[in-house]
Amino acid sequence: LNPKDKVRVAVVGKYIGLQDAYKSIYDALIHGRIANEAMVEIKKVDSEEIQKEGPDKFLSDVSGILVPGGFGNRGIEGKIKAINFARTNKIPFFGICLGMQCAAIEFARNVCGLKNANSTEFNKKTPYPVISLLEEQKKIKEMGGTMRLGAYPCKIKAGSVAQRAYKKSLVSERHRHRYEFNNKYKK
Repeated sequence: LNPKDKVRVAVVGKYIGLQDAYKSIYDALIHGRIANEAMVEIKKVDSEEIQKEGPDKFLSDVSGILVPGGFGNRGIEGKIKAINFARTNKIPFFGICLGMQCAAIEFARNVCGLKNANSTEFNKKTPYPVISLLEEQKKIKEMGGTMRLGAYPCKIKAGSVAQRAYKKSLVSERHRHRYEFNNKYKK
């Protein structure tokens, strides 16, 4: 009721027009504001608009940028532009699922110099498939209920922002997807 701080967080997605598409994310931001005694204003930004008009118009007034998950190619380049805007302007960024995958693509293109880096979900012939189909998914023809489920152990780098957030060196992360970071590009 009496926030000490105020932040504006942009949620950049391709389903922004659907009222409940990112409900769990909006609810998580509300819970985060309560825990941190801060007012959080959520700015819903359509990634297709960023793709057409660029990020400055939509993201210049935000304190943080969150890119959520999703499927398919629509709006992806707008998400990547938003992530580039966050990185180059040092705006806190959080990528969830596809949002993290887009961050890997953006970094590969703009920092590592892999100009046409992409996900094989969007461009099967990309010369730099930094995000690719999981090996065990390549043989699957019937898609219903076949995504990899469950959690796996994730080692957190000492002294990293992630370690400060988790306050642990080993966490269990849950994933439900067909695509992931291609470890051939880890170095």
